[in-house]
Amino acid sequence: MEEVFQAEGADYSRRPPRPGIVELHRQIMAEAESLVSPVAVWCEVAVKDFGQEEVILENGQKLTSRLLVRTAGTAEKLILFTVTIGSAMDNRTAEYSKAGEIMEAFISDAVGTAYIAKSAIAALAKLEEKYHRSGLETTFPMGPGHSYWRAMEDMRTIFGILRPEQVGLKLTESNLILPRKSIAMVIGAGSKLPDFKGKSHCDFCDLQNSCKMRTGSGPIC
Repeated sequence: MEEVFQAEGADYSRRPPRPGIVELHRQIMAEAESLVSPVAVWCEVAVKDFGQEEVILENGQKLTSRLLVRTAGTAEKLILFTVTIGSAMDNRTAEYSKAGEIMEAFISDAVGTAYIAKSAIAALAKLEEKYHRSGLETTFPMGPGHSYWRAMEDMRTIFGILRPEQVGLKLTESNLILPRKSIAMVIGAGSKLPDFKGKSHCDFCDLQNSCKMRTGSGPIC
C-alpha cells in the first residue's frame, strides 16, 4: 500500500491516512489482483556501430539517445523489452471515472502504476540474471520519452523489432503505448561496459527531483 501511496504522490510520514482511505485502498488493491496480467516480450539485437548520439543496429536501424551511447558505448548487443499488465486495469479505472467515482479512479490508476513498476523490475531482474550468468555486464534500462531520450519515434523502431502486438500492445499516432500501464526500454550488454554502478536512468532525468516513482516501487517508469 505504501507503494500505491507513493504513486499517488501522497505523504503520510507525519500523519497516517484515515481508516476509510486505507480500507478503500485495500478494496481496490484486492480487486486489482484479478485484473492485472503481467507479461513481458524481449529480444536481443547486435550492435553494428555507435555515433555521437546514435546506436546503429545490425539491421541498419538506429536508436538516438546520447545517454544510451554514453552508457552502452562498448556494448556488444542491446536487449529490447516491453512489459505490460494488460488493459483490464485501464478499463476499470475508466469505469470508475465514468461513474463519477473520482477517488476510486485515482486510486485504481495509482495501483496500476505500482503494478507495472514492480512487474518491470521483476522482468529486468530475470534479464540481468541471464546475461550475468553468461559473463556479460548490463547497463541500467533506458527508454524513449524521457528527457535524456526525446526521440519518441524510436519507439516505433523498438516495436518493429519486438512485435509486441502478440501480447496486445500497440502505439498511438504520437508513439505512446497502449495499454497505458506498459513500458518499453533498452539495456546494453557487453563484456566491458562503462562504470555506472549505483546509477539508474532517473539520475539523468530532468524530473528526478519531482518524480513520484523515483524510489520505492523502483526507478522504472
